[in-house]
Amino acid sequence: MKNRQNPLLRRITLWVSMGSLVEYYDFVVYAMMTKYIALLFFPTEDKSLAILQSFLIFAVGYFARPFGGTIIGIMGDRFGRKPAFLMLTGLMSFSTFAIGFLPTYEKLGLSAPFLLLICRILQGVSYAGELPGATTIIGEFSPQKSLGRYTSFIISSTSIGAILATLILYFLTSTLEDPQILAFGWRLPFIIGGVLGFVLLALRLKLLETPAFQSAPAQSQNSFFVLIKDHYKVVLQGFSLTAFFSALILLNLFFPYYIPTFFGFTSKEVYFGITVSLVFSAVILPFCGRFSDLFPKRNILIKTSLTYVLLCGPLFSLLFLQNSMILILFLIVHQLFIALFGTSYFPVMVHLFPTQVRYTGIAFCYNVTFAFMALLPSLLTSLMSVSNFWATPVMICLFALISLGGALRLPPPK
Repeated sequence: MKNRQNPLLRRITLWVSMGSLVEYYDFVVYAMMTKYIALLFFPTEDKSLAILQSFLIFAVGYFARPFGGTIIGIMGDRFGRKPAFLMLTGLMSFSTFAIGFLPTYEKLGLSAPFLLLICRILQGVSYAGELPGATTIIGEFSPQKSLGRYTSFIISSTSIGAILATLILYFLTSTLEDPQILAFGWRLPFIIGGVLGFVLLALRLKLLETPAFQSAPAQSQNSFFVLIKDHYKVVLQGFSLTAFFSALILLNLFFPYYIPTFFGFTSKEVYFGITVSLVFSAVILPFCGRFSDLFPKRNILIKTSLTYVLLCGPLFSLLFLQNSMILILFLIVHQLFIALFGTSYFPVMVHLFPTQVRYTGIAFCYNVTFAFMALLPSLLTSLMSVSNFWATPVMICLFALISLGGALRLPPPK
């Protein structure tokens, strides 16, 4: 039975995890194309204002997530994981593909940023169910003793998606001049993302429904109301656990602006360092997943959060040495914290909620927290003009302490 089940579990893990690849590919493409999108959709003499407006459109996609994640979660808990997953995959593919064909402000005036906003909202709704759904499906198919190992591929896929996006953007910016990118080149990464999404949709048609959902009692009530009424303390704990993880993820997007501003590195050095660190992350994550299966996940979450608080100041201070190898090491250590925390975070979230509200619970906690954190790049951009470099590490440490509090409230290992 085990020999027959393992190939099936590997296929399901691959098809489910690939969605995180596509999601983070799209995520990184928009974030790193911000300066071009700002010029094309928000023309203004103040470049900082245009970039800030573009980041706010980026944030709007996250503001749509709590609503989208809740709706998709309710569908997943009521009608099945597979139908909800297929719907969000189609929506994700269409909205990304559509951005690649949007007319710019020059052609359509104020309607252009409005259409971009609509596409970002649709992306936000679809992304809202992707990673929580992947966590739910893999969590319900995987043996409990291997939960860290299999859910690690979800995070590993996000790194691969970010690497793919970074490589495509590096190739794009290396082969085309800025006028060519503004003319047509900026569209290509979004079109590629849409095509990847449609390929993923074809693969996911072969997914099976999870055994846990099939054996669970039929859900007669709205899972969101059940979640808030009967599991509100668990929801608050889910928020606190997600805080540090989401802050670390979004900090990746802020580094290309933050590090050159305060530490004297070029954007090219930062992008190269990020790419190297993402390759490291993709390789190390499965090992971190296996590691998390060997020890109590509560202990790993506590020690990772506490270690970050203790090391954060010295790590950021090392960047003042303006050494490229130290920059790469700094970014690798950053990814290591994401890997260690994330590979215990997702299995813990699976166990936090019962089957009948699991998809809704994970989606709600994950997306509300990420919606709040989506303001982080804009907030830190604003603080850059009135503060020194310390504002960023202090804020991330604050979120680490919030997650530390959530981890301490988990049941101690027996």
